[in-house]
Amino acid sequence: MAGQMSLPSLKSVIRKIRSGATSAALPDCRGGRFVAVIDCILNQNVRDRGAASFPGMNFELLQLCHEQGVGVMQMPCPEVLALGFERKRPAGTTIRQALDTEAGRRSCSDLAASVAERIQAALAEGSRLLAVLGGNPLSPGCAVHDDERGLLLESGIFMQELQRELRLRGIDVPFRGMRDASPEMLAEDLQWFRNLLTAKPA
Repeated sequence: MAGQMSLPSLKSVIRKIRSGATSAALPDCRGGRFVAVIDCILNQNVRDRGAASFPGMNFELLQLCHEQGVGVMQMPCPEVLALGFERKRPAGTTIRQALDTEAGRRSCSDLAASVAERIQAALAEGSRLLAVLGGNPLSPGCAVHDDERGLLLESGIFMQELQRELRLRGIDVPFRGMRDASPEMLAEDLQWFRNLLTAKPA
């Protein structure tokens, strides 16, 4: 049948794997491009109460990735990691304030280092990171506000820590919020994303 590997060829591939031969010998159809996305793009259930914009996921964004053959690296939610699903914190303290403490910053910094390590490993295998996709403008951990120099202090604590960690490793890619709290802003962000995915490499 067309597209199937013959038994001798398959046995040859298995021998190469067992002998430690490079994975580059494996025939597959990976595109090699990926984006790093915040947890709630794929799972809105991790959001704080009242913040979800979809029943499950931002399907339109994922559909764009599927159409263009782009992989998705899901990053854990920094709020849940630091504060738990209930975002437990002292009375009168906002989530942003809880993350912008020594303990909160350390949690976001540790997560950023872990994510950056995964990204660096993927790049070392020949993949290409296109962008980091964050969240809404008021997201305590994942908001993206930037200028030509990089993320501004209004950005989410985790996004700030992740950009810093990536730049320490020589990795500098666009950060963009997927602002689904507003249909108009989300449409703008999705158009930006579509343009990014379809742009020809320089």
